[in-house]
Amino acid sequence: MEQIVIKLEGTDDITSIRSRVDFALTPSLAENGRVKRLLLVVPRKNKALQSLVNMKLLARAVQSRAVELAMVSDDPTVRDFAREAGVKAFGNLQLAKWSGWVTAETPVATPETTLPPVVPMPVEVENRAGKRTKRKKYRVIQGSGRINIWQQLGALILVVVLALALVVSVFALVPRATVTLIPVAKPLETNLVVKADPTVKSVDFKTLTFPARTAQVELALSGEIETTQTELAPVGRAEGTVTFINRTEQAQLIPVSTTLSTSAGQPLQFLTAYTVTIPPGVGATSTPTLVIAAEPGPDSNVRAGQVNSFEDPALGLRARVINEQAFSGGSMEPAKIVVQDDKARLEAYLRQQIQQEGLRQLQESLAEQEFISPETLQVIVLDIKYREFAGDFSDTFGGEMQAVVRGTVVGGYNANRLALAALEAQVPPGYELDTRGLHFGAGEVLDITDQTVTFRIIASGLAVPVIDKHEVAGDIVWLPIGDAQNLLNQQYDLATVPGVELQPDWFVEWLGRLPYLSYRIEVVIKEAVVLVADGD
Repeated sequence: MEQIVIKLEGTDDITSIRSRVDFALTPSLAENGRVKRLLLVVPRKNKALQSLVNMKLLARAVQSRAVELAMVSDDPTVRDFAREAGVKAFGNLQLAKWSGWVTAETPVATPETTLPPVVPMPVEVENRAGKRTKRKKYRVIQGSGRINIWQQLGALILVVVLALALVVSVFALVPRATVTLIPVAKPLETNLVVKADPTVKSVDFKTLTFPARTAQVELALSGEIETTQTELAPVGRAEGTVTFINRTEQAQLIPVSTTLSTSAGQPLQFLTAYTVTIPPGVGATSTPTLVIAAEPGPDSNVRAGQVNSFEDPALGLRARVINEQAFSGGSMEPAKIVVQDDKARLEAYLRQQIQQEGLRQLQESLAEQEFISPETLQVIVLDIKYREFAGDFSDTFGGEMQAVVRGTVVGGYNANRLALAALEAQVPPGYELDTRGLHFGAGEVLDITDQTVTFRIIASGLAVPVIDKHEVAGDIVWLPIGDAQNLLNQQYDLATVPGVELQPDWFVEWLGRLPYLSYRIEVVIKEAVVLVADGD
């Protein structure tokens, strides 16, 4: 157990405190090894550590054991003496945990568990051997029946004392006062430049550096962009009619999509639009049959007589073919074309889409109080496949990219610890940090080097006066109302004049003072307010 928290009692003197500490630091009592950090929770009623001499003696005794010592107290005097003795001080236990001095799992030892064992003293046994005790004899003396003058004087004094006691009871028990205080809070703000470094292991409050971690996700994403370059492209297909001539005595069947071609120059191919039958008999001809060019463009606008052969030689043995008229319809029109520059544009587009999707997936995997800055993301491309190639006519150009998205995850908890320490350093004497009004926020990213993120963190909070209700009541007992209000205004920074309400009403009109006993004064401390200057 490297850390331990000990709660002291209000009645502990310096000797009993040292006994508790020595007993808690005994090696045989440590559960998991030597204690390295000791946190003492000092109640306000404890007076032993309101002495600088006692504080230094205790600090020296603990440090001689190579143990770090810290104090938790809502008394500003105790905290000031602790800092003067070189001991870390906190306003409450929660602040000690937030600053990382102890963890939330550190056990808190109650006063009963840190008391050293008591060695029983030997008990002397009385000798009861046969001694008889003499009994005292009393004698009744009869009086004379006359009342002594001293008896009369005593009775008179008793009556006077009872009357005074009655008057005191009226002043002590009947009146009751309610004093309302509205303290003024001092705004605190800090603006730090901190570093989140994946290579460090712990928070460094001097260099404002704290640990971070690297996270990554692998994914593949498809996409496409519009092509921008335009060129003339063959878009229209030439068409016309051909006549089939039978070479045999039997009827011949020419199937749909039969491939025909030209024989002169570069062969051009055409396909029949439907099935046709050639009548039987040598020289018999079919009806004109529609054919369409296999490829678009004006090259297929052939003259009459150029389409004269079959791609299938077997059909050429049974029939001949001829186009008796020229073909038309093949044309060139402007069309979008894929060029080499489109690859760079497609890669940039896919990289951006993968980065956004990777950021979304990484953010879904973050723990509480963690965030990832988009500026730290890296896209490492593993592979990219293209759907079209340069020179292809297409309105779009698409592909698929496979990549790894990597970024630095920053723990907001560690950054908040640095900001909290900076706010605590600004708390003036007699004040404490209000943990309920703390606000933290990450600012702009200033630099990214080797996954180390340098950024701003902004924190704000309120320092509120430390006001002890019992001390306030003790300071103003039996004071006139005006004097009590002036005294409280001098001792504390208040937003308004302290409110004083006395009951019953006749007590105010008759005497105009606060009750004589402090427990008859109820002190109400409202939530601290921040004063705003005129014009703000």
